[in-house]
Amino acid sequence: MEIELNFQKNSATIERELLWLSKLVENRLNLFFESTESQTVEQSQILPPSLDQDDSLFANFIKQNDVDIIERLIIVTAIASHFKPQLFDSFLIKNKVLNKNFTDFGGKIDDSVGHFVPTVRTTVFILFGNSVAGQLRVQKCFVEEHFFRLNTIISLDTSVNFRSVFDATLVLGDEFVHKITSEEPYKPNYSQKFPATEISTNLDWNDLVVDDYVRDEIGTINTWLKYKDEIGQNIALSKSINKGFKSLFYGPPGTGKTFTAAILGKANGIQVYRIDLSQMVSKYIGETEKNLKALFDIAENKNWILFFDEAESLFSKRTSVNDSKDKYANQQTAYLLQRIENYDGLVILATNLKPNMDMAFSRRIQSTIHFQIPNEIQRRTLWKNALNDIAEISTSQINEIAKNYEIAGGSIKNVVQYAWLMSKRNQTAISFLQLQIGIKREVHKEGKTFKID
Repeated sequence: MEIELNFQKNSATIERELLWLSKLVENRLNLFFESTESQTVEQSQILPPSLDQDDSLFANFIKQNDVDIIERLIIVTAIASHFKPQLFDSFLIKNKVLNKNFTDFGGKIDDSVGHFVPTVRTTVFILFGNSVAGQLRVQKCFVEEHFFRLNTIISLDTSVNFRSVFDATLVLGDEFVHKITSEEPYKPNYSQKFPATEISTNLDWNDLVVDDYVRDEIGTINTWLKYKDEIGQNIALSKSINKGFKSLFYGPPGTGKTFTAAILGKANGIQVYRIDLSQMVSKYIGETEKNLKALFDIAENKNWILFFDEAESLFSKRTSVNDSKDKYANQQTAYLLQRIENYDGLVILATNLKPNMDMAFSRRIQSTIHFQIPNEIQRRTLWKNALNDIAEISTSQINEIAKNYEIAGGSIKNVVQYAWLMSKRNQTAISFLQLQIGIKREVHKEGKTFKID
């Protein structure tokens, strides 16, 4: 019931915003054509709807961000373009003398549906007519440091006939749509712009079995996550301490790198995203940087943990420049270094091949953690945790497999899963023999031999 009420309030607020925009468009066109049939007024007299007593999601967003009238018009124009494009049909009128659309209106024509698509120049025209001062005021809304870009509220599509910022069409950000329609945290869908999936865990710190050195290093990261807001609030700290934290996790597969990232996020109520590097790296010059820019633009100021698995494919050593490919590969690495350094959240680079990493990263990394194959004592704990409440395997048998087979926690999970499936197939309890067969399958993956006694 409450969700439905919030939806209705939000819809009503946006409808009033669209009505305000419609009045602005109508009045501006009347002024433009010097209509004698319609009483026209200056646009500054057509005030936006009052939001003082409005507690809808849209109204709260406008008030919390102290949005001024120009920014508000840009937002509403983008909303109308997305949800109610017919509002701009009046701009389809042609100049009869030249038999073409009025360039004063800006905008582009979507030939597929015949809609007028507003551009930045359209918003200038609606509020200020052809005023140069108006152009300069609107242009300030699209600089790098503006909250439109920092919070991906409005982005600009510059793909067609782009000469200046005024020729770009307005694109409503997915995050903004989410903010004005839902009270839940924003979770972007996997896409070309954001090729990442959220990772989580239902386990806790007690399930993380690592040596004391690794646990201490992880504790340092956890402490930074808990107190990092103090850095931005303290001028002295912000001068001496990096605003973000970067860590390198390296070691064999299955040793807990991904799980550690997930548990750090869970412990601090932070979303963790694993970046799909296969979608980031491109053989075409400049495309990798473009993909990285899109990803970091979305992630910026979100407090997310970014987890780059198999990071060696993206963070490889720079080479001496022998040809143009070397030159662009080095530029790609340099760009990545800069974006990671500027990211104010936690970035985790995970790799099985630490020697392949670019050494320039060491100056930008606050911690380097080596995840090793667990020792015998740690393997006992991992086996006990994995088999607890699902199998009755004796302590002596657990000690035996922990002593004889050096496999990581990820492999132990695979073994237990195989044994469980075999028990379901045979309608029996999980047996020691099934565990041994599962271990055999795992060690064969590594090209090793295994003999069952």
